[in-house]
Amino acid sequence: MAFQTSCAAAGGINCPPDIVADGEGRELVQHGSALFPIACYAEDVKSYSVAWHWHEEFEFILAVKGPLTVDVNKTQLVLRTGQGVFINSGVLHAVEQAESGNALLHSGVFHPRLVGGMDTIFWQKRIRPLLQPGAPAFFLLDSGTAWQREALACLQDAWQAVADEPPDYENEARYRLTTVLRLLGAQCEEGGVKVSQQEQIAAERMKQMLRFVEEHYAEELTVERIAACVALSESACLRSFRQLLGITPIQYVKQYRIEKAAELLLSTSMKIGEIGADCGFSDTSYFTKTFREIKHCTPREYRQKFAGREQSLSRRDGGRASAPAETAL
Repeated sequence: MAFQTSCAAAGGINCPPDIVADGEGRELVQHGSALFPIACYAEDVKSYSVAWHWHEEFEFILAVKGPLTVDVNKTQLVLRTGQGVFINSGVLHAVEQAESGNALLHSGVFHPRLVGGMDTIFWQKRIRPLLQPGAPAFFLLDSGTAWQREALACLQDAWQAVADEPPDYENEARYRLTTVLRLLGAQCEEGGVKVSQQEQIAAERMKQMLRFVEEHYAEELTVERIAACVALSESACLRSFRQLLGITPIQYVKQYRIEKAAELLLSTSMKIGEIGADCGFSDTSYFTKTFREIKHCTPREYRQKFAGREQSLSRRDGGRASAPAETAL
């Protein structure tokens, strides 16, 4: 995913790929392989964040060392050490950069077909309940509850199997994840928190607006332009961002631009002013001020602090924007 990472180099652990999305904001990066569609990651989120995105795969995030903040739809989750979250297919989510200390996470992204294809009993019994309209967007997992404790243990075992790649690790990971889906499916049947059709429509609109920002972040962006891409009024657009993401459209644009700038600081030798301009800031002073607000250090300090870390970065080309105003960035 398109942000700085601190990755384990051994076994099957990967540096998160950049977020590459289609026209609706769906992540297109393949996690794992066609034969074994799962990838696991080990992250220190002190130096990076993961922007809002979604994908067809299931994802789990385990807090090895908390607290760490995960945003899912309009809910902000603060995971303490030992807690985790399982994120359903097609759900908007993000990981926030830790403000202090070292927040460590283990995560895994896997396609439902890892457990079983659509023509199998595994799909019908284990996967279908989670993909039904109105199924929970996420499951917060805590060891204080018996079934959640079992799910957490299975997720960590699956993660470790993929990381270490012992003999027959594919079978071990599949077995553990099948057990997790059984536990989660039982909660769906018992009646968990459901997602209404209206909420689903709102989430789909949001995905399109986020993708619009990703494609045009280097240009002048206003609430009017963002709203127009999904035929919403400005007030409806503002309301949607506040309800689902907890921020305004312009705040999201700022955050996205700064994340892109952070990538360039670590992956290129470009001058700071050039990076700011490439990311939509024609005024270097304003770029530095905004960077400090979000990253708690200047661009120069950020480059000096994290430039030595192994990166998995890319950039999207875009034009340059004029100096931003409060309602136009």
